[in-house]
Amino acid sequence: MESYKSITFCSMQKFLLTFLLSLFLTSAYSQSDSGATTFKAFPLPIAYFTPETDWGFGVVSLFSFRFKNETKESRISQFQFGAAYTLRDQLLLYLPFQLYLKDENYYAFGELGYYKYSYRFFGVGSDLPKSDEELYAVDFPRIRLNVMKLARPNWYVGLRYWFDGYDITEVEENGILDRNRALGAEGGIISSLGIISLVDSRNDYNYPTKGTYFEFVVLPNLKVFGSDFEFTRISADYVKYLTKNKHTFALNLFSVANLGKTPFNEMALIGGTRRMRGYFEGRYRDNNMIMAQAEYRKSLPFNFGFVLFTGFGSVASTFNSFEIENIKPTVGGGLRYRLSKDEKINVRLDYGIGVQGSSGFYLTIGEAF
Repeated sequence: MESYKSITFCSMQKFLLTFLLSLFLTSAYSQSDSGATTFKAFPLPIAYFTPETDWGFGVVSLFSFRFKNETKESRISQFQFGAAYTLRDQLLLYLPFQLYLKDENYYAFGELGYYKYSYRFFGVGSDLPKSDEELYAVDFPRIRLNVMKLARPNWYVGLRYWFDGYDITEVEENGILDRNRALGAEGGIISSLGIISLVDSRNDYNYPTKGTYFEFVVLPNLKVFGSDFEFTRISADYVKYLTKNKHTFALNLFSVANLGKTPFNEMALIGGTRRMRGYFEGRYRDNNMIMAQAEYRKSLPFNFGFVLFTGFGSVASTFNSFEIENIKPTVGGGLRYRLSKDEKINVRLDYGIGVQGSSGFYLTIGEAF
Protein backbone atom coordinates (compact mmCIF):
# COMPACT_ATOMS: atom_id res chain seq x y z
CA MET A 1 0.00 0.00 0.00
CA GLU A 2 2.84 2.40 0.84
CA SER A 3 4.49 1.75 -2.54
CA TYR A 4 1.22 2.51 -4.32
CA LYS A 5 0.86 5.82 -2.47
CA SER A 6 4.45 6.77 -3.29
CA ILE A 7 3.99 6.01 -6.98
CA THR A 8 0.70 7.92 -7.04
CA PHE A 9 2.31 10.98 -5.50
CA CYS A 10 5.36 10.92 -7.79
CA SER A 11 3.17 10.65 -10.88
CA MET A 12 0.94 13.49 -9.69
CA GLN A 13 3.93 15.66 -8.83
CA LYS A 14 5.49 15.10 -12.27
CA PHE A 15 2.20 15.94 -13.95
CA LEU A 16 1.77 19.17 -11.99
CA LEU A 17 5.37 20.23 -12.55
CA THR A 18 5.07 19.53 -16.26
CA PHE A 19 1.80 21.47 -16.37
CA LEU A 20 3.28 24.51 -14.66
CA LEU A 21 6.45 24.46 -16.74
CA SER A 22 4.34 24.30 -19.90
CA LEU A 23 2.37 27.31 -18.75
CA PHE A 24 5.60 29.14 -18.00
CA LEU A 25 7.12 28.42 -21.41
CA THR A 26 3.89 29.42 -23.13
CA SER A 27 3.60 32.65 -21.18
CA ALA A 28 7.21 33.61 -21.78
CA TYR A 29 6.31 34.36 -25.37
CA SER A 30 2.89 35.91 -24.82
CA GLN A 31 2.39 39.35 -26.29
CA SER A 32 0.39 42.37 -25.23
CA ASP A 33 -1.81 44.31 -27.62
CA SER A 34 1.11 46.59 -28.41
CA GLY A 35 3.37 43.67 -29.31
CA ALA A 36 5.58 43.97 -26.22
CA THR A 37 6.14 40.93 -24.05
CA THR A 38 4.16 40.81 -20.83
CA PHE A 39 6.59 38.48 -19.07
CA LYS A 40 8.62 39.88 -16.17
CA ALA A 41 11.03 38.19 -13.77
CA PHE A 42 12.30 39.43 -10.40
CA PRO A 43 15.22 37.25 -9.25
CA LEU A 44 16.87 38.22 -5.96
CA PRO A 45 18.84 36.73 -3.07
CA ILE A 46 16.93 36.64 0.20
CA ALA A 47 17.71 36.72 3.90
CA TYR A 48 14.86 36.43 6.35
CA PHE A 49 14.12 35.75 10.00
CA THR A 50 11.20 34.18 11.84
CA PRO A 51 10.97 32.57 15.30
CA GLU A 52 10.33 29.22 13.60
CA THR A 53 13.41 29.30 11.35
CA ASP A 54 15.95 31.68 12.89
CA TRP A 55 17.92 33.25 9.98
CA GLY A 56 17.29 31.83 6.56
CA PHE A 57 19.18 32.46 3.32
CA GLY A 58 18.38 31.62 -0.25
CA VAL A 59 17.15 32.82 -3.60
CA VAL A 60 13.69 33.58 -4.92
CA SER A 61 12.40 34.54 -8.36
CA LEU A 62 8.97 36.01 -8.97
CA PHE A 63 7.61 35.57 -12.50
CA SER A 64 4.77 37.82 -13.60
CA PHE A 65 2.98 37.40 -16.93
CA ARG A 66 -0.22 37.18 -18.94
CA PHE A 67 -1.13 34.26 -21.16
CA LYS A 68 -1.49 34.60 -24.90
CA ASN A 69 -4.58 36.46 -26.07
CA GLU A 70 -5.25 37.91 -22.62
CA THR A 71 -6.20 41.59 -22.52
CA LYS A 72 -4.18 44.20 -20.66
CA GLU A 73 -7.13 44.63 -18.28
CA SER A 74 -7.02 41.00 -17.09
CA ARG A 75 -5.26 40.17 -13.84
CA ILE A 76 -1.60 39.25 -14.02
CA SER A 77 -0.60 35.64 -13.37
CA GLN A 78 2.35 34.93 -11.12
CA PHE A 79 4.46 32.11 -9.86
CA GLN A 80 7.44 32.13 -7.60
CA PHE A 81 10.32 29.73 -7.18
CA GLY A 82 12.23 29.83 -3.92
CA ALA A 83 14.96 27.83 -2.22
CA ALA A 84 16.24 28.54 1.27
CA TYR A 85 18.34 27.07 4.05
CA THR A 86 18.03 28.17 7.68
CA LEU A 87 20.31 28.17 10.69
CA ARG A 88 18.02 25.55 12.24
CA ASP A 89 19.16 23.13 9.48
CA GLN A 90 15.89 23.48 7.58
CA LEU A 91 15.55 23.23 3.80
CA LEU A 92 12.67 24.87 1.95
CA LEU A 93 11.91 24.40 -1.76
CA TYR A 94 8.64 25.98 -2.85
CA LEU A 95 6.73 27.04 -5.95
CA PRO A 96 3.55 29.00 -5.16
CA PHE A 97 1.48 30.15 -8.12
CA GLN A 98 -1.68 31.97 -9.18
CA LEU A 99 -2.87 31.70 -12.78
CA TYR A 100 -5.68 33.58 -14.55
CA LEU A 101 -6.92 32.29 -17.92
CA LYS A 102 -9.58 33.20 -20.50
CA ASP A 103 -10.07 36.78 -19.27
CA GLU A 104 -10.19 35.62 -15.64
CA ASN A 105 -12.91 33.05 -16.31
CA TYR A 106 -10.59 30.38 -14.88
CA TYR A 107 -8.38 30.76 -11.84
CA ALA A 108 -5.86 28.32 -10.37
CA PHE A 109 -3.62 28.89 -7.37
CA GLY A 110 -1.63 26.83 -4.91
CA GLU A 111 1.84 25.57 -4.15
CA LEU A 112 4.25 22.75 -4.89
CA GLY A 113 7.03 22.25 -2.40
CA TYR A 114 9.42 20.11 -0.42
CA TYR A 115 10.32 20.90 3.18
CA LYS A 116 12.90 19.56 5.59
CA TYR A 117 11.64 21.39 8.63
CA SER A 118 11.42 21.41 12.41
CA TYR A 119 8.49 22.49 14.56
CA ARG A 120 7.74 22.98 18.23
CA PHE A 121 4.85 21.10 19.80
CA PHE A 122 3.27 22.26 23.06
CA GLY A 123 0.39 19.81 23.21
CA VAL A 124 -3.28 20.28 22.35
CA GLY A 125 -5.40 22.96 23.99
CA SER A 126 -5.62 26.65 24.85
CA ASP A 127 -3.97 26.64 28.27
CA LEU A 128 -0.55 25.07 27.89
CA PRO A 129 2.63 26.17 29.74
CA LYS A 130 5.72 26.94 27.69
CA SER A 131 7.54 24.24 29.66
CA ASP A 132 5.59 21.62 27.67
CA GLU A 133 7.51 22.59 24.52
CA GLU A 134 9.18 19.83 22.54
CA LEU A 135 10.96 19.88 19.19
CA TYR A 136 10.30 17.51 16.31
CA ALA A 137 11.72 17.27 12.77
CA VAL A 138 9.85 16.37 9.58
CA ASP A 139 10.41 15.87 5.87
CA PHE A 140 7.43 16.30 3.57
CA PRO A 141 6.53 16.97 -0.05
CA ARG A 142 3.51 19.25 -0.47
CA ILE A 143 0.81 19.86 -3.05
CA ARG A 144 -1.72 22.67 -2.68
CA LEU A 145 -3.98 22.96 -5.74
CA ASN A 146 -7.13 25.02 -6.30
CA VAL A 147 -8.88 25.06 -9.69
CA MET A 148 -11.94 27.30 -10.10
CA LYS A 149 -14.32 28.80 -12.64
CA LEU A 150 -15.94 32.20 -12.53
CA ALA A 151 -19.62 31.82 -11.58
CA ARG A 152 -20.47 35.51 -11.22
CA PRO A 153 -18.36 38.69 -11.25
CA ASN A 154 -15.58 38.25 -8.64
CA TRP A 155 -17.01 34.90 -7.48
CA TYR A 156 -15.20 31.62 -8.22
CA VAL A 157 -16.22 28.06 -7.35
CA GLY A 158 -14.20 24.91 -7.81
CA LEU A 159 -12.12 22.15 -6.24
CA ARG A 160 -9.27 22.09 -3.74
CA TYR A 161 -6.73 19.27 -3.38
CA TRP A 162 -4.17 19.05 -0.55
CA PHE A 163 -1.38 16.54 -0.09
CA ASP A 164 1.35 16.27 2.56
CA GLY A 165 3.57 13.20 2.88
CA TYR A 166 4.43 13.81 6.55
CA ASP A 167 7.54 11.86 7.64
CA ILE A 168 8.49 12.62 11.26
CA THR A 169 12.23 11.99 11.42
CA GLU A 170 13.11 13.04 14.96
CA VAL A 171 11.27 13.63 18.25
CA GLU A 172 12.37 14.45 21.80
CA GLU A 173 12.91 11.45 24.04
CA ASN A 174 10.02 10.78 26.43
CA GLY A 175 7.98 13.61 24.94
CA ILE A 176 4.32 13.45 23.91
CA LEU A 177 5.20 12.42 20.36
CA ASP A 178 7.85 9.91 21.44
CA ARG A 179 5.27 8.19 23.66
CA ASN A 180 2.78 8.26 20.76
CA ARG A 181 0.23 10.16 22.82
CA ALA A 182 -1.01 12.32 19.93
CA LEU A 183 -2.76 11.12 16.79
CA GLY A 184 -0.31 11.43 13.90
CA ALA A 185 2.78 11.10 16.09
CA GLU A 186 4.20 8.55 13.66
CA GLY A 187 3.56 10.75 10.63
CA GLY A 188 1.39 9.79 7.70
CA ILE A 189 -0.13 10.94 4.44
CA ILE A 190 -2.65 13.75 4.27
CA SER A 191 -4.70 13.65 1.06
CA SER A 192 -7.91 15.64 0.77
CA LEU A 193 -10.28 16.77 -1.96
CA GLY A 194 -13.10 19.24 -1.45
CA ILE A 195 -14.94 22.32 -2.64
CA ILE A 196 -13.92 25.96 -2.50
CA SER A 197 -15.94 29.14 -2.95
CA LEU A 198 -13.98 32.35 -3.37
CA VAL A 199 -15.11 35.97 -3.64
CA ASP A 200 -12.21 38.23 -4.62
CA SER A 201 -12.71 41.90 -5.46
CA ARG A 202 -9.26 43.09 -4.33
CA ASN A 203 -7.68 45.77 -6.51
CA ASP A 204 -4.23 44.14 -6.25
CA TYR A 205 -2.85 40.72 -5.31
CA ASN A 206 0.40 41.75 -3.63
CA TYR A 207 -0.72 44.94 -1.86
CA PRO A 208 -4.50 45.45 -1.91
CA THR A 209 -5.89 48.77 -0.68
CA LYS A 210 -9.58 48.15 -1.30
CA GLY A 211 -11.93 45.29 -1.94
CA THR A 212 -12.92 42.02 -0.28
CA TYR A 213 -11.52 38.51 -0.10
CA PHE A 214 -13.75 35.71 1.23
CA GLU A 215 -12.83 32.04 0.99
CA PHE A 216 -15.03 29.17 2.20
CA VAL A 217 -13.75 25.59 2.01
CA VAL A 218 -15.10 22.14 2.89
CA LEU A 219 -12.19 19.69 2.64
CA PRO A 220 -12.78 15.98 3.40
CA ASN A 221 -9.62 14.01 4.11
CA LEU A 222 -10.43 10.35 3.36
CA LYS A 223 -8.66 7.04 2.90
CA VAL A 224 -10.30 6.70 -0.51
CA PHE A 225 -8.11 9.66 -1.54
CA GLY A 226 -4.99 7.86 -0.26
CA SER A 227 -4.97 9.47 3.19
CA ASP A 228 -3.94 7.73 6.40
CA PHE A 229 -6.55 9.74 8.34
CA GLU A 230 -10.23 10.54 8.03
CA PHE A 231 -11.48 13.98 9.02
CA THR A 232 -13.06 17.03 7.40
CA ARG A 233 -11.72 20.57 7.62
CA ILE A 234 -14.16 23.46 7.22
CA SER A 235 -12.68 26.96 7.04
CA ALA A 236 -13.81 30.51 6.39
CA ASP A 237 -11.37 33.35 5.68
CA TYR A 238 -12.64 36.93 5.31
CA VAL A 239 -10.49 40.00 4.58
CA LYS A 240 -11.71 43.56 3.99
CA TYR A 241 -9.52 46.44 2.76
CA LEU A 242 -10.43 50.12 3.13
CA THR A 243 -8.40 53.19 2.16
CA LYS A 244 -9.13 56.82 2.92
CA ASN A 245 -6.73 59.73 2.37
CA LYS A 246 -3.87 57.25 1.79
CA HIS A 247 -4.53 55.49 5.11
CA THR A 248 -5.24 51.76 4.61
CA PHE A 249 -7.05 49.51 7.07
CA ALA A 250 -7.24 45.73 6.71
CA LEU A 251 -9.48 43.42 8.75
CA ASN A 252 -9.14 39.62 8.75
CA LEU A 253 -11.59 37.14 10.31
CA PHE A 254 -10.61 33.47 10.16
CA SER A 255 -12.22 30.30 11.52
CA VAL A 256 -11.47 26.58 11.24
CA ALA A 257 -13.47 23.53 12.35
CA ASN A 258 -12.13 19.98 12.11
CA LEU A 259 -14.62 17.12 12.27
CA GLY A 260 -13.41 13.56 12.86
CA LYS A 261 -10.07 12.15 14.02
CA THR A 262 -7.64 14.95 13.20
CA PRO A 263 -3.86 14.35 13.49
CA PHE A 264 -2.05 16.90 15.64
CA ASN A 265 -0.19 18.45 12.68
CA GLU A 266 -3.47 19.22 10.85
CA MET A 267 -5.24 20.85 13.78
CA ALA A 268 -6.22 24.51 13.72
CA LEU A 269 -3.49 26.60 15.27
CA ILE A 270 -2.43 30.06 16.37
CA GLY A 271 0.86 31.72 15.50
CA GLY A 272 3.29 32.14 12.63
CA THR A 273 4.20 34.80 10.08
CA ARG A 274 0.64 35.55 8.93
CA ARG A 275 -1.87 34.73 11.69
CA MET A 276 -1.40 36.08 15.21
CA ARG A 277 2.18 37.29 14.82
CA GLY A 278 3.93 37.23 18.19
CA TYR A 279 3.18 33.55 18.85
CA PHE A 280 5.31 30.65 17.71
CA GLU A 281 3.51 28.73 14.97
CA GLY A 282 1.43 26.07 16.71
CA ARG A 283 1.84 27.56 20.19
CA TYR A 284 -1.84 26.72 20.69
CA ARG A 285 -3.72 24.15 18.62
CA ASP A 286 -6.95 22.18 18.75
CA ASN A 287 -9.79 20.98 16.52
CA ASN A 288 -11.33 24.45 16.24
CA MET A 289 -10.01 27.99 16.02
CA ILE A 290 -11.43 31.51 15.73
CA MET A 291 -9.33 34.59 15.09
CA ALA A 292 -9.66 38.29 14.27
CA GLN A 293 -6.80 40.59 13.33
CA ALA A 294 -6.59 44.16 12.06
CA GLU A 295 -3.80 46.20 10.52
CA TYR A 296 -3.21 49.87 9.76
CA ARG A 297 -0.87 50.55 6.80
CA LYS A 298 0.74 53.82 5.73
CA SER A 299 3.17 54.54 2.92
CA LEU A 300 6.18 56.81 3.53
CA PRO A 301 8.58 58.57 1.16
CA PHE A 302 11.43 56.72 -0.57
CA ASN A 303 9.51 53.41 -0.92
CA PHE A 304 9.18 52.92 2.84
CA GLY A 305 6.06 52.33 4.91
CA PHE A 306 4.93 51.19 8.33
CA VAL A 307 2.10 49.16 9.88
CA LEU A 308 0.44 48.70 13.26
CA PHE A 309 -1.48 45.52 14.01
CA THR A 310 -3.44 43.71 16.66
CA GLY A 311 -5.32 40.44 16.92
CA PHE A 312 -7.29 38.06 19.12
CA GLY A 313 -7.65 34.32 18.77
CA SER A 314 -8.43 31.09 20.57
CA VAL A 315 -8.61 27.33 20.04
CA ALA A 316 -10.99 24.76 21.51
CA SER A 317 -11.96 21.11 21.16
CA THR A 318 -15.51 22.05 20.10
CA PHE A 319 -17.18 25.33 19.18
CA ASN A 320 -19.29 25.09 22.33
CA SER A 321 -16.19 25.03 24.54
CA PHE A 322 -14.65 28.39 23.59
CA GLU A 323 -14.12 30.52 26.70
CA ILE A 324 -13.39 34.25 26.97
CA GLU A 325 -10.51 33.72 29.40
CA ASN A 326 -8.69 31.58 26.82
CA ILE A 327 -8.63 34.29 24.13
CA LYS A 328 -5.03 35.23 23.29
CA PRO A 329 -4.21 38.82 22.24
CA THR A 330 -1.36 40.07 20.10
CA VAL A 331 -0.11 43.53 19.19
CA GLY A 332 2.78 44.83 17.15
CA GLY A 333 4.12 46.94 14.34
CA GLY A 334 6.51 46.86 11.46
CA LEU A 335 8.32 48.53 8.60
CA ARG A 336 7.94 48.02 4.86
CA TYR A 337 10.26 48.58 1.91
CA ARG A 338 8.89 48.30 -1.63
CA LEU A 339 11.08 46.21 -3.92
CA SER A 340 8.96 46.79 -7.02
CA LYS A 341 6.62 49.73 -7.61
CA ASP A 342 4.90 48.04 -10.55
CA GLU A 343 4.22 44.73 -8.78
CA LYS A 344 3.85 46.32 -5.30
CA ILE A 345 6.09 43.75 -3.62
CA ASN A 346 7.19 44.67 -0.09
CA VAL A 347 9.91 43.45 2.23
CA ARG A 348 8.20 43.05 5.60
CA LEU A 349 9.82 43.50 9.03
CA ASP A 350 7.35 42.96 11.90
CA TYR A 351 7.58 42.53 15.64
CA GLY A 352 4.65 40.95 17.47
CA ILE A 353 3.98 40.53 21.19
CA GLY A 354 1.65 37.96 22.74
CA VAL A 355 1.08 36.79 26.31
CA GLN A 356 3.13 34.55 28.62
CA GLY A 357 6.39 35.89 27.20
CA SER A 358 5.53 35.16 23.57
CA SER A 359 7.03 37.54 21.01
CA GLY A 360 8.93 37.45 17.76
CA PHE A 361 10.55 39.29 14.85
CA TYR A 362 9.50 38.47 11.29
CA LEU A 363 11.57 39.49 8.26
CA THR A 364 10.06 38.20 5.04
CA ILE A 365 8.44 39.19 1.72
CA GLY A 366 4.78 40.04 1.20
CA GLU A 367 1.98 41.17 3.47
CA ALA A 368 0.56 39.03 6.26
CA PHE A 369 -2.94 39.23 4.76
